[in-house]
Amino acid sequence: MFLLFLETTSMVRFRQMKDREYIPQKTYLKLMIGGSLSLSKVLLTSPGDLKKLRTMHCSSYRWIVLLLFMVVALLSQLLWLTFAPISSEIVQLFHVNAFDVSLLSLVWPIIFVIFAIPVGIFIDKKGFKISVRVGAVFIAVFSVLRVFSTINNYNFALLLISQIGAAVSQPFIFGSITKLAVSWFPEKEQGLATGLGTIGLFLGMMLALVLTPILYLTFGITKMLVILALISCAGTFLFFIFAREGKVVDIKEASSSFTIKDLWTLSKKRDFTILEYCFFVCVGGFTAILTWLEVMLNSLHGVDIDQAGIAGGLMIVGGVIGSIAIPALSDKLKKIKTLILLDLAIGTIAFYFIGIFKEFLLLTVICFVIGFFLMSALPLVLQISNRIAGLGMEGRASSLLWFFSQLGSIFFIAIIEPVKSIWGSYYSSIILIVILWALAFFLFTIIKEVKVT
Repeated sequence: MFLLFLETTSMVRFRQMKDREYIPQKTYLKLMIGGSLSLSKVLLTSPGDLKKLRTMHCSSYRWIVLLLFMVVALLSQLLWLTFAPISSEIVQLFHVNAFDVSLLSLVWPIIFVIFAIPVGIFIDKKGFKISVRVGAVFIAVFSVLRVFSTINNYNFALLLISQIGAAVSQPFIFGSITKLAVSWFPEKEQGLATGLGTIGLFLGMMLALVLTPILYLTFGITKMLVILALISCAGTFLFFIFAREGKVVDIKEASSSFTIKDLWTLSKKRDFTILEYCFFVCVGGFTAILTWLEVMLNSLHGVDIDQAGIAGGLMIVGGVIGSIAIPALSDKLKKIKTLILLDLAIGTIAFYFIGIFKEFLLLTVICFVIGFFLMSALPLVLQISNRIAGLGMEGRASSLLWFFSQLGSIFFIAIIEPVKSIWGSYYSSIILIVILWALAFFLFTIIKEVKVT
């Protein structure tokens, strides 16, 4: 039975590699002929094993592993944005200015940029389970350390150090999304798995914006941080106990010899360079929109804080729903590029309308549409990156793309206000992002369509 399984899965893998153009046609034919002869030999000696082979399927435990990953991903985002909704209160408690408080969140993309590439190499060498465990440890340890910044005296330096330490978790988690998908899920489910993995990130953002103010107003800053630390430690414990490594599908020889030079080789691929640009302007721009949405809507349309919070929440809710629906549709239709272009087109047009429509109801619908389409494109682009990068390089490819997304976040968050100052309105900042997103759409049209088996 084992020999039959080995021969059959090897031939299937050869076929997938040939379809993705990893193996030349002549080499593929030689491998398949040799595999067919070996498989025939096995069947002649053990014909009863064929029936057993047909009943084999992917372990249902993959959904447990995915859920555990989503919990850890949620916790990373929860710690990232803990202080964003209560920034004015942090200013008063720690006697610092608004810029100092912004550093508590800004250090996360900065740390990500520093660690993304080496962590991507680590992920492909060690696998997703060990990598996420490392990230979860950083989350647990530094979530506890944050508590001590509020005991006796309010120590902002210790709080900032704790945020920097917790931020190290993010590249280990972000870069493991696609590694989890390819090591645990069949190819027809990898789009959905990647989409569900990214949902953990979105839920963490939404939970931070909603839960933090409630906990702060109910329990105060110290007990709030204690509760978040307990949740973080519990999530880390669950992942350590129940998470498992899936089947290793990468090539160990390639992994062990991979160098930084190979990352440059990857970036020189035309299609992958386009993906890097898309992550820079689309993911980075989207992060900047979430950061500036309240100020933009208030300046352009007189929307108050509560209404802006509703609009931002609906944007994330739309992203959560879209990240389930669109990847599932992609897996069913076996189309990736077409749906990404649809996402980019509708998301870009919808964002343009934010600067035009003034009615709050219309704005909430537009925000939902933006989230639904733009955020749902993320797992599909990650899926394409796997195929462009090749076997054994999934973690490095996704880490490199997240690297550019964090660079974009820093860039767009920084330029939105200066653009508004120069042209006199946030409408100018919206137009700039729309133009860059439209360029991403047209560049994506020249990417080669990938085959989904």
